[in-house]
Amino acid sequence: MKTVLILDVENGSVGSALARLSPDKQPKLFGEMRSHAPLGLRVTGALLSANIKKAAANAIRHAGEIAARMRMHPKTALLGQVGSVAVFLAPPWGKPNLEGGRPDFMPEMSRYLRGELDAVFEDAPVSFYTSAGATAFSVRSLFAPEPCLVCNITGEVSELMRMDNDGVRAHATFPSGSNALLRTLRTHGGLSEAEARSAARLPFGTRHIKEPFRAAAGEFAGHFKNAVKELLSPGDILRVRVIGAEPAGEWFARALAADGSLAELFPDGGEVRALRSHHLTAHIEAHAEVPDLLLMLDALFADSGV
Repeated sequence: MKTVLILDVENGSVGSALARLSPDKQPKLFGEMRSHAPLGLRVTGALLSANIKKAAANAIRHAGEIAARMRMHPKTALLGQVGSVAVFLAPPWGKPNLEGGRPDFMPEMSRYLRGELDAVFEDAPVSFYTSAGATAFSVRSLFAPEPCLVCNITGEVSELMRMDNDGVRAHATFPSGSNALLRTLRTHGGLSEAEARSAARLPFGTRHIKEPFRAAAGEFAGHFKNAVKELLSPGDILRVRVIGAEPAGEWFARALAADGSLAELFPDGGEVRALRSHHLTAHIEAHAEVPDLLLMLDALFADSGV
């Protein structure tokens, strides 16, 4: 039994949690938090990197404070002793390299994170993984091994993985994610960032933001369609699994299901389904009021190595 720090570094936010892992019990998450990078009207690589580093430092510091407080009390002292760190990197910081047989990580970001982690957690060994790897493992664990297309949505970028019964066969990214929806709500709906984040949690068919929703959905479906064409031929896949922080995952799944232009990729019909946190409740214990789906997926992957 050990406590592992889970650090989820995507391209719009960074999440952290402590996970208690045991060979004979389901993983237990505690101390979850997610730090969002500022939502600018435009994003550049340099600005994105700087903002994510700040968010990562905040998430690491929060985890360190939680662990320190737990070590101060006899009943929770063992829970606060972090034995190792598992870092999950989404594009552009980390992505699969199917030809090379091992993932690629951006050296600058990896060095920065290792330095921040060493400053707080000292000698705890740090391992790096891709978000794609954790997602693929979880999809195969929660659903039967099957041919499917997995769409992993993060802040600025979305990933596509074509999977068959044996695992991932192709990987691609496209420049549209949950922040594109927020920017559309701001520009088309005249909302502040806080108002846009709140509005993005409303049902897909909400009347007073119907037009911004329609514009964002059409843009996302177009990017998705162009990227998918590079991965498969029409009719190859019948199932699409959408992964995203709730409720964004469900929103983007609805956007794809409602877009008639995608019928040319799926001429025989099919199923678009969002992975929800309740799919994981039988496999992992989490205590956040609003469960962080990405941290739960990372913990499920980390637990597989116990």
